Amino acid sequence: MGAPPDPNTSMHFPHAELDASAAARLGRWIFPAFLDNPSCPWLRVLKDLYDDPRSFPSSLAPEAGLLLHALVRNLAPRRVIETGTYLGVSSLWIAAALDEAGAGELHSFDNFEAMTPGPWRPNPLATGRLESVTAAAARAGLADRVRYHPGNCPHALHQFFRDRAPRGDSRIELAFLDADHSFEGVRAEFRAIEPHLAPGGYLVLHDTSRLSGCDGPSRLVADLPQHAQGQYALVDLYTAPVNFGMVVLHRWE
Repeated sequence: MGAPPDPNTSMHFPHAELDASAAARLGRWIFPAFLDNPSCPWLRVLKDLYDDPRSFPSSLAPEAGLLLHALVRNLAPRRVIETGTYLGVSSLWIAAALDEAGAGELHSFDNFEAMTPGPWRPNPLATGRLESVTAAAARAGLADRVRYHPGNCPHALHQFFRDRAPRGDSRIELAFLDADHSFEGVRAEFRAIEPHLAPGGYLVLHDTSRLSGCDGPSRLVADLPQHAQGQYALVDLYTAPVNFGMVVLHRWE
């Protein structure tokens, strides 16, 4: 695997800083008009989640959600792992794609604890997030596609795989990492997941650019050969309307 591109460069997208400024002035994600379909339960619930002021900017942007949905829909994985449920936005994007493919299950991991305001989370989150995201999945008609796992993500992931190993049922085809954005946190999640990622499987990291304010995902990508057991092809993706960044790793060995 060659040297990965610098995830902090935006030379091909010189308007990235302008996009960030414009989004900050808006103070919310804009739900695409072509997806505003009240007759579709999961899109209706998704729109409601994006209307929640707490979704900006910490939830996956609609444009990035469309990208993730398309990847899952085309790959049609049997089992997907997600870390970082937050309000449940990315869970709905993934679970809906699995449902449209007619098979597959999503396992979403988060500590589901109360969250205080922070630089990228101006509004606090009280307890009860697990109940909230579970109810949202049910309203979206996707309760059968997603299972939520509360607790420390690396620990819960190790337990998840240990429980399935005796049945030979621990293999996954896709993982989406968007929880702890410290280097230590994202590395711990990667190390918990990678031994169970099938050859040909995909691992997606969110918030890989400097505009995200996080350096954990980009550091893991930059030093991937030091931390990975397998061999990977890497695609560093620009995301609109703000380039928080997304990296797709394709395991080929």
